[in-house]
Amino acid sequence: MVSIRMTDPMLPALASEFDATVAAAAAVITAFTLAYGVMTLLWGPLGDALGKLRLVGWAALAAMLGSLACAIAPSLPMLVLARLVTGMCCAAIIPLTIAFVGDTVAYEQRQAALARLATGTLTGMIAGQVLGGVATDTVGWRTGFVAVAVVFAGAGVSVLRLRAQLERARGPAQAHGDPGSLLAGYRTIARSRWARLVLAASLLEGALVFAALAFVPTWLHESAGLALSAAGGVVAAVGVGGLLYVLTAKRWIARLGPAGLARLAALLLAGGFGALVAAAGLTPGLSTWALMAAASATVGAGFYMLHNTLQTLATQLAPQARATSVGLFAISIFLGQSIGVGVMAWLGPMVGYGALMLGSGLLLGLLGIAVGRVLAQRGP
Repeated sequence: MVSIRMTDPMLPALASEFDATVAAAAAVITAFTLAYGVMTLLWGPLGDALGKLRLVGWAALAAMLGSLACAIAPSLPMLVLARLVTGMCCAAIIPLTIAFVGDTVAYEQRQAALARLATGTLTGMIAGQVLGGVATDTVGWRTGFVAVAVVFAGAGVSVLRLRAQLERARGPAQAHGDPGSLLAGYRTIARSRWARLVLAASLLEGALVFAALAFVPTWLHESAGLALSAAGGVVAAVGVGGLLYVLTAKRWIARLGPAGLARLAALLLAGGFGALVAAAGLTPGLSTWALMAAASATVGAGFYMLHNTLQTLATQLAPQARATSVGLFAISIFLGQSIGVGVMAWLGPMVGYGALMLGSGLLLGLLGIAVGRVLAQRGP
């Protein structure tokens, strides 16, 4: 996650060094994201066929080389190419790690384990923004890529050592397929109505949450008069709310169960977006900004409750093709975000972004209620 987000604050420096526009420099983000999304479709079946930890370890080492290539890139096109390669490698790490948790943790404890894993992704997301900005302002953006390469190297070696230890203790890991039949897992999942429902819910979640949050800074800047930095801080509070949930997830899961957690997520998402719209209409000031940040944190807590629930379900869609199903889950979120941003960009000028935020909160509330109802009917 550090590697994904670290280039966001680097764009002005990259544009200046390579004598390009900020829009042209933004290709370093687009190339990474595009490669990440496409390669997730391939890494899932390969992980099922060849072993998840093996691919996570080697992908991290390959991402190390990609990050070093970024650090020494002599031109913007070469930097974009290096980011594309890094994105291809990073696409293996999170989905296959989630699938590995699915392989090794019993379903009853899996949601709490995945929530603990989310502390790493959330912290990485925040740290990536900080590292990119601090490195650019102090030691230079190239040093930031070197620092990430060191982390990739340590992670890759550690994962490969862990795999070796597990094989000595348990024997070689069992694969569920072969590289020559990469479509078998996709066919299995496509035939499952339950899998299609979970993936559709994930796509809707991505479309509503990420698309809405993409327009919050612009909306608050234009409608509430917030500086862009203050509006960005409101969105950053989403991560804080998510972190508060994942740090206490075990307690919430034990008390409410997946169905109850989805229902609570519905309440927090609908209430959070509603409170954010209400706060945007108040007189600007520090207290108003604090209310907006609190509402945003409420949205973040609700989102990660619902996301954690759907993510856990994704690990159980096809146990014999678990990495493939988790990869499809990631693609559903990615595709939903892309569709949602396009739809909101089209609707925003016509109906107003405040109305879209209320609509997103309402639909997310209905989604959480629906997920909770279905889980209650299906049972453990």
